[in-house]
Amino acid sequence: MKIFLFIPTFLLLIFCSREKSVSLNQKIVPEKCSTEISYSDFKKSIKSKLPSPNTQRRNYLFSLVSNDIFCYWNGTPWAFYGTTRQPKTGHIACGYFVTNTMSDLGFEIERVKLAKVASGEMIKKLCVNIKSFRNFASLEKYLATQPDNSVFIIGLDYHTGYIVKDSIPYFLHSNYIGNIGVVKEPIEKSNALKSNKFFMIGSVSDNDRLLDVWSKH
Repeated sequence: MKIFLFIPTFLLLIFCSREKSVSLNQKIVPEKCSTEISYSDFKKSIKSKLPSPNTQRRNYLFSLVSNDIFCYWNGTPWAFYGTTRQPKTGHIACGYFVTNTMSDLGFEIERVKLAKVASGEMIKKLCVNIKSFRNFASLEKYLATQPDNSVFIIGLDYHTGYIVKDSIPYFLHSNYIGNIGVVKEPIEKSNALKSNKFFMIGSVSDNDRLLDVWSKH
């Protein structure tokens, strides 16, 4: 996925497969990573546990994205046309990873449309407090000022994913490098993130309107 430019598919495929290795220590697995219940049952359980105040909803959303979504989807391989709705079955593209999981968490969004548009458009639709940066250092500096338990969507030159902050920020995404797929890695160790020259980021967890609608459906 890209932010502003639409380029031919074959060029994006060349770009996305230019790096074929990723260090194993970039896979970060939470200490408490449980998938004891099926993904279907997990999705059904979300609304029954949804707290009322938005401050608590933010923490709940963070836990769902940073821990549960990662635990279920970790290792699901990337493919440019990947659209799977089932973790560890088939393949998942970066945009569809974001929109499919948002939909699975109970957000009523235009899942397919947002997965196909430029990631900047998706961010404008789902996020607030949107910022743009021209270098990685500026992004790092901004994230250092943000509170823990924050959930963001980030759009890059040709890629997208979540940023989740838990003392340090992590990039949770379907990694195109080596087709490795869904990983959660500290941002300073992410080649897929640091190789970019443009960063657009917006907050999902601070979007009170989105959280209010989430709680009513």
